Amino acid sequence: MSTSLAEQLQRLAVPQTSVFKRDKKRASLLFDPKEAANLTKETVYQIGVDGLEELKNRNPVFQQFENTLFHITSKDFERSVESAESNQRLNKNIRKFLLLLSPHFLLNCSYKALEWLVHRYYIHEYNKEDLLMLILPYHETNIFVRALQLLNLREPNDKWGWLKPLQKPGIHLPKQTLYNHAASDVYFLEFVSNFVLTTIKEHEKPACLTVVFNFYWTTFTGALEYSQEINEAQVTQMLPVLLKGLTSEIPDFAAASYIITAKLVTKTQLSDKILEKFLEKVTQLKVTSLLTEAMLVLVVLYQSQTQYPSISELALNNICKREGFAKTLEQLNTDGIHIYSFLKPLLWNAILCALTKENGDIYMNFVDSILADVKIDEEFVEALFVSVLDIYNGKDQYPEKTFQWLKEFIKKIEKQHPMSFDFIVKNVMTTTNDPVQIQHQKALRKLVHNFTDIQDSFELFEKLYHPNSKIRIEGLKMLHKKCKILVQKEGEMLQNAFFDRLNDDSLEVVRETLVLFKEEFPKVVNMNDLKKVLINLLNKCQNDKRNWWEICSAVLDVFCFHYDDSDVKVFIAILPFLLPSFDDELDAAKQIIFSEYGKKSKILGPLKVKLRGLAKFKFFSNVVFKKLQEDKNLPDVRLVVDALKEMHEQNDVLQRYLGLLLLGLCLPDGCSPETCNLVLDVFEIYLNTSKLTMVKGEATVFDFIMLAKGHKFTIQGFLYCLKNLILKTKVPERIHTIDFVYEKSSLFYLRLLQILIKGYCSHKEVKSEIYLDYLRVYTHLCEDNILTMIELLLNISIINDDEIVTDEFRLGCVKSVRNLLSKAKIPAQEIIDINKTIVPYILVGLHMSNEKQRKILMEIVTENILNELDADGKKIPYGKLLMKLSKYQLEILLDHEQIPLVTFNVLSQKRDENELKQVLDVLLQTACNNRYPIYLRSGLTSLLAHVNSLDVYTDTSKLALNILHKDRELNGAELEIIHKNILRFNSSTANLLEENSVIYQFLKSCLSHNIIIKSKIEILNQIDRELFSQLNRNIQMSILDSIIELATNNQNPDVLQAAAHVFKRIDLDATLILPQLQQMRDVKSPKQDETKRKKRIGIIPTVDILDTNEWRKGVTVLEFIQDKKKIRKTAALLRVLFEVLKKCLDFDEQASVEYPKQLILSTILHSCNKIEGEPLPENAFNMQLVVQCVRASQNPQTHHHALLLLAHTASLIPKQVLHHIIAIFTFVGSSVLRHDDAYSFQIITKIIETIIPILIEDGRMESVEKVLRVFVDAILDIPEHRRMPLFKQLLTHLDPKENLYLFFLIIFEAHVVHGHMEKQKINKNRSLVNLDEVPKRLDIAADLAREFSPEIVIVSCIKVLEYLRKLPEEKNDATSKFVFDIKRYTAKQFRHYKYVIITFTANLLSSTQFVNQVAKLSDDEILGLESLFKDMIINILNYIQVTSKVAERNSNTPQAQYWKVILHHSYDVLDAINALLTNQLFLMVIRGLMVYSLSTVRKRALELLNNKLQHNSEFINECDKTELYNTIVSPLVNIIKSINTNDEPEQELIIQKALFSLKLLVKHLAQENPDKFTQILDFISDLIKANVNKINENTLASLILCLAELCNTLKARAISTLNKFMPILIKILKSHKNLDTPNLLLISDITAIQKIVDSLPLFISPYLEKLLYEVALLSCKWNMESEDPKIAPFTLKLKGILQKLGLVIPLRVLLPSIENSYNSVIAKKKFAAIAPLMMILLENLSNLKGSEIQGYLNELTSFFMCALQFRADGHCTHEQANEVEEHINKAMVKLVLKLSESTFRPLYFKLYDWAVRSNAKTERIITFYNVSVSFANSLKGLFVLFAGHFLNNAATLLDNCNQIKQDELYFDDDNDKNIALLENILKTLSAIFLYDSQKFVTKERFDVLMQPVVDQLENTLGGIENLEKRAKDVLIPCIAQFAVATADDALWKQMNYQILLKTRHNSPNIRLIALECLSETAKKLGEDFLPLLPETIPFLAELLEDEDENVEKSCQKAVQELEKVLGEPLQKYF
Repeated sequence: MSTSLAEQLQRLAVPQTSVFKRDKKRASLLFDPKEAANLTKETVYQIGVDGLEELKNRNPVFQQFENTLFHITSKDFERSVESAESNQRLNKNIRKFLLLLSPHFLLNCSYKALEWLVHRYYIHEYNKEDLLMLILPYHETNIFVRALQLLNLREPNDKWGWLKPLQKPGIHLPKQTLYNHAASDVYFLEFVSNFVLTTIKEHEKPACLTVVFNFYWTTFTGALEYSQEINEAQVTQMLPVLLKGLTSEIPDFAAASYIITAKLVTKTQLSDKILEKFLEKVTQLKVTSLLTEAMLVLVVLYQSQTQYPSISELALNNICKREGFAKTLEQLNTDGIHIYSFLKPLLWNAILCALTKENGDIYMNFVDSILADVKIDEEFVEALFVSVLDIYNGKDQYPEKTFQWLKEFIKKIEKQHPMSFDFIVKNVMTTTNDPVQIQHQKALRKLVHNFTDIQDSFELFEKLYHPNSKIRIEGLKMLHKKCKILVQKEGEMLQNAFFDRLNDDSLEVVRETLVLFKEEFPKVVNMNDLKKVLINLLNKCQNDKRNWWEICSAVLDVFCFHYDDSDVKVFIAILPFLLPSFDDELDAAKQIIFSEYGKKSKILGPLKVKLRGLAKFKFFSNVVFKKLQEDKNLPDVRLVVDALKEMHEQNDVLQRYLGLLLLGLCLPDGCSPETCNLVLDVFEIYLNTSKLTMVKGEATVFDFIMLAKGHKFTIQGFLYCLKNLILKTKVPERIHTIDFVYEKSSLFYLRLLQILIKGYCSHKEVKSEIYLDYLRVYTHLCEDNILTMIELLLNISIINDDEIVTDEFRLGCVKSVRNLLSKAKIPAQEIIDINKTIVPYILVGLHMSNEKQRKILMEIVTENILNELDADGKKIPYGKLLMKLSKYQLEILLDHEQIPLVTFNVLSQKRDENELKQVLDVLLQTACNNRYPIYLRSGLTSLLAHVNSLDVYTDTSKLALNILHKDRELNGAELEIIHKNILRFNSSTANLLEENSVIYQFLKSCLSHNIIIKSKIEILNQIDRELFSQLNRNIQMSILDSIIELATNNQNPDVLQAAAHVFKRIDLDATLILPQLQQMRDVKSPKQDETKRKKRIGIIPTVDILDTNEWRKGVTVLEFIQDKKKIRKTAALLRVLFEVLKKCLDFDEQASVEYPKQLILSTILHSCNKIEGEPLPENAFNMQLVVQCVRASQNPQTHHHALLLLAHTASLIPKQVLHHIIAIFTFVGSSVLRHDDAYSFQIITKIIETIIPILIEDGRMESVEKVLRVFVDAILDIPEHRRMPLFKQLLTHLDPKENLYLFFLIIFEAHVVHGHMEKQKINKNRSLVNLDEVPKRLDIAADLAREFSPEIVIVSCIKVLEYLRKLPEEKNDATSKFVFDIKRYTAKQFRHYKYVIITFTANLLSSTQFVNQVAKLSDDEILGLESLFKDMIINILNYIQVTSKVAERNSNTPQAQYWKVILHHSYDVLDAINALLTNQLFLMVIRGLMVYSLSTVRKRALELLNNKLQHNSEFINECDKTELYNTIVSPLVNIIKSINTNDEPEQELIIQKALFSLKLLVKHLAQENPDKFTQILDFISDLIKANVNKINENTLASLILCLAELCNTLKARAISTLNKFMPILIKILKSHKNLDTPNLLLISDITAIQKIVDSLPLFISPYLEKLLYEVALLSCKWNMESEDPKIAPFTLKLKGILQKLGLVIPLRVLLPSIENSYNSVIAKKKFAAIAPLMMILLENLSNLKGSEIQGYLNELTSFFMCALQFRADGHCTHEQANEVEEHINKAMVKLVLKLSESTFRPLYFKLYDWAVRSNAKTERIITFYNVSVSFANSLKGLFVLFAGHFLNNAATLLDNCNQIKQDELYFDDDNDKNIALLENILKTLSAIFLYDSQKFVTKERFDVLMQPVVDQLENTLGGIENLEKRAKDVLIPCIAQFAVATADDALWKQMNYQILLKTRHNSPNIRLIALECLSETAKKLGEDFLPLLPETIPFLAELLEDEDENVEKSCQKAVQELEKVLGEPLQKYF
């Protein structure tokens, strides 16, 4: 295959040949290509050598390249002239260097070395693959992208071409792309494999190749993951490196290979050979630390490659010799990894080798280690066991040692997995005919030593577990015989079998077990377990008597035989049987009594005599129960409790009830609460887990037992047992005052009462009454005193601990109180006795949060107490209190917090003061009395919280102080007392505080308490400004000292925060904390020598001072006051603070005192701020110490504080600051600007506010410029997020409106000067830095500009543009001084400077942020910017004008492109300004610009306006239309009026743009303001009329378009002016119709006419005829179907005009105009123009209805007759006539389709007469049949109705035109006419035949037509070729369709015969035509042709033997077609 010459030359080229083309650019890794081209060889060589030196320091191996690649002679080395051998050596060195460089590739020194190799040796071209080896592992780094861009990957067949898409965008290689390529390219896999192996080979220490190994495994695993199917080629390329890696001693290489291997085996099935190789390599593990990973690979391999079940001997040997293998395998197993797919073949092969190999010991030990260390699943044991049986077949003879090992192996399996072993042996020994299993049985007999016994055991157990109960009984009997033997061997299994049989569902089996083994049970089973089983059996007997009662006797027999009454569980189990309820139960009871158990029992033994003769169960039960009640030998209650707790899960109702009953009987009288608590546990368990029911009426204990036997546990029965518990419990002393929070032993009374209260609160009334009765029993514990009971209930109701008492319990207690008071009828005076605690309890209860509880308590107060009080009772102190409280009932019920306020109000009343004082004293005494519960005292303390008398406060403080002194954790109530007492410490009590008072001691104790953090915080929170101010000074100082001490020594953050808040809240006198600072100043080192101290020797402070309490307290004080707002007398602190600061500076080690120094500096600054209105005494301020802090410290925070202080004091003591100003600014410039923290920012801010104004005080521009240059030079060093605030503040102080532009100009200069240098610097020193990351000065400037208002920005931009205009065109033109010192810089830099100015301005004004800023301005603010915008636009337009001229002058100079770019960006500025203008502002600005003196400004203003009007629809919609008209239209009209006054081209262009603007305004405004625009229409019309021949065509075109828009919009209002401009428009059409292509004026004229026709169609009739004529001529000149894109719009407009004229002009108007135009066209022989006229008429007729046409039918008929005369008149050629008639026919057909049959018939006959009834032979007959063809094809079947009229004429004409029949044809003079006539007749007949559905062809008509038509087959008119074409196109289809329409066999025969005769014609061509006609007729007739076949065959036979070969072949083909049509073969007829 040939290739182009360029491709061949490219293939022959060597890389070096491209060197000579690189004069301006050169490949470089570190530099820009253009910069690299300018670098000298020496420079690059030195860079490379520097890089090599650094590499040598890292790795000496690089030293070898000093004398090769980097030798000094290499500078003159040229590869292109060296020999191939030399180049090969060079490539080898380069490859080695690059491979060694791989680990160091990301270092800068590597880039330097590579730069030399690229520059000198062109490694990016000659050593492409080696370079790719180096960089590909780093494909996610920036340097990879840079190196990749050096390579030439443009060749289409380059195998690295897939990397080319990464070069241009400079992006990293995505991992997905890498993986996809690796998956699809095996050669890439080969490349990676070779790369890894080669790299390892080159490195002495390959462990450093981590990145290479990472690339290796990610690439291979990615290729495997993304390959749809792993193929052999991929595996082949991976294998070498994989196999090498699996046995490598390099950990990373081995690990990577493991990962790839695991991925490979999971993705595809590998051959056994490869897998075996993998196994051998993996098991050769060289890196022991990867043992776990290697084993994981093996596990994954066997999990995935299921077809590979074996393991090679070599791999097995490697595994067996590997230490720790088994333990590692177990670790994997423990981690949940399925190891058995690997373990199975491993053990199978290991056991096989152990049995068959000579060195079997290795394998035996390995198998043993697996069994010992690996916990094998039970499921795997079976497979392992079967494998052993498979290997050991019983026949092979093994050495004794081996055989013994195998037997031991089986024993180990049996020992470790007994259940699985038994199951396997059972399955193996199952009777079977399977030869394999039989073989297994034989092997098992040899391997298991006691196989016979095992076999017997299996037989026995098989019977014991047989489904048939009789066989199970047989098994029991067999077991009974062998019991002694089996107990020793199968003890555990035997026990399980016994229990299974005792739990058997067969009663007989259970009975047989009990009977057979009654005495053997102790030998066989655990008796405790047996006890449980027997108890379950007894429960079965009780609960299911029908089925299980029969074995009751046997069960009891075993029970009583083996157990005695020392076992409580046994006694509880048989107790139900000792209390029979039926006669049939009596025997069982007697059996127990008279059994060995009964005899030995101390309880039942004495009853034998009494019970022997009893025959009634009732008497028996009574005797037994009475004995139980009286007996003192009942079990210990604790044992019963334990037994019942263990047995409660059985859920047997009877057993539960009797258990509770027994508990009550076992309890001693006066039982301790501790014991009762245990008993109550059982009651609660049964209560919570049993379903209790109620029994109606009275019931006895035996009734309860009977119900329990019926599985009903009754409430009454439960409460009966509970009653026993209550009555036997010890009655406590003062139960009503028990503190249930502290006295945990008393919780029993609480729990007991809770059960009763819960039941009492039931919603069921009956149940509630039952519990109420037993609640009264509880009064036994209250010494039977109802009031004590009430006090107890109230006591419980106020326990506010949800863990002890629930809300429900509390509510139940108060309900019970209300019920007891209601029913007990206790006198109210007793209830409110002052010595009783009922009222205090109630008061505290009213403080509870539960609203329901408060409501009930209030009801008790009102209904049960107050309502029952008599007059004397109401005088009692508590009575008076309750009476007053009841008045606040609503408040108390709504909010529980109201009761303390109410109590305070009541107790504060003067009335009844004595009684209320007594109440207060009693409540206070109660609160302080330790006899009462702590929660009652806490509640009373809260109740009296608002009573703030000194006595109350003192007493509560004593109480709280006592609580604080307790050495234990305080509970909630105690903490509440402390809390309430702390809350009393407020501004109203603060003045009562004295230093030695209890209250102060309490507060001090709280602050110093080590445990209660919350109290400390509360006290601190109480101290506010008002409180603190009420304290005397000494207490203030003491309190503050305590707070400082607390904050110093406490680490709790909440405490520290609270302490800090105290200092923030209080109004602090600074002298109060002066002592702490003085102590800090005076503190001495604890280690200081006393002698030195006495001698006052100057001692340098040491670090241990910092740990003293005085120093730490001082630091705390500084922390608190450094930012305190409310602090006074701070001047007093300054001297001490500076003294402490000096002490800090005296330390040798400053780092340890940095924080104190910062605090001191901050405090000094704060103190200075607080000295208001007073001059700062200079002697109090030591500036030298502050400056010393700046100089001596290395801590930036210290610098910040010092500089802030200096900045602040600059205004206070400016003289001292100015003395040190140089030192300050030196430090700021060198460090602070570069610190990224808030302090630095604050410092610079302060400096700007204070010092900068001083330095620029003179206000000269030079001063401002200097300041700005300082900051601009450091702009990139300032942290990014600090720049904006800093510069904004700087410029704000400098007046941004005046100087912001100056900042811009300076920063532009910095960008131009330094930007390029910074890029170079970064290129030289970068490692992985992207150039895009370099800060951009221009971006900073733009962001800063947007920080100011839009007004300031616009003003600045105007000044920048003015400055730009003043700049000279070139550097040499400079005459004056500018901000940008032009003389200092190059011309290139000067041009760059101007470029930066214009681009920055454009970008700033068009930025989204700035646009949004402007958009947010109010309307008034925007209007205020009008003048600025106008100035801005004028400035930029002037600059554009100047720049345009400069660009034109420099068009042929090197700077041409530069000036074009400047001009382009200038326009961008203009567009940006335009985009900023609001609609109103835009109009105002444009109006001003339109009258500006410069024509350029006016023109550009109009362009801006047109752009808005044309392309921004929102602009029009948002504008005020009236304002738009008033603002814009008048200036536009004034511009247009100047059309005759100025002939300048510029002015003409402005007028055209003004007309375009006016046109757009008309479009949008004229409809709403027609009157205004009517005047403009008159103005434009007059202007056109007056200047049509005076102005240039473009301006006239604009006027016409404007006129058209006016007409289109104003519509009827434009009628009056039509006479002015329509003649002109038509005249323009006439004068421009001869143009070669339409010009602008003609297109505009046509556009205008189109719009006028659209808008005023009914008013153009005076001009219609001329318009039709001209438009028709234009339409025919430029074909409307033309595809020429230049004239397509024009032709579309013409077409639109034609359609519109036809559509909207009435026919009465249109038809005369068309007729006149037609005559004009004919007269001037413009025949092509007839088509557009007919198109108009056709369009008109299309839209008319048939009824409408009737009125115009005569005129239409007359017109069409006239038009059809066109051919007959002979003015044209035949082709022209056909074309014209085609268009006339279309119009006429449209007319005909609208007519009815009655109207069409005369029209058609008239047409026929017009054509036929003439004396001479005219061409009308041709026209007639041409029209008839159109009619027939349009009317289809309807036309057949009229066809009979001309058939005879048609037949005659056919013969007259037949050259064979006539000597003289119809038209003697012209054959073309005869042919046309002939074809039109045939087409007409063909259409008639085609659409005939009414049997039109009768025999008569057939006879008329058939012969003339068929004879046409031999009519050679026009020649034989013409005949052939006519036959194919018209004649044959006509004859075939004629046959179809005839539908008569007889007539078909005639026609067929006539056709067949034509086949015998002398001419072979006519024979072929006839044959084709015959064939086509047969196809049309189909099977109907069969009758015609006989007469056809002879003719076909003749044709088959025709002398002409073509005829013969055609006949054969015709016969085949006939066979297809007729469906039968015709060959048999020949």
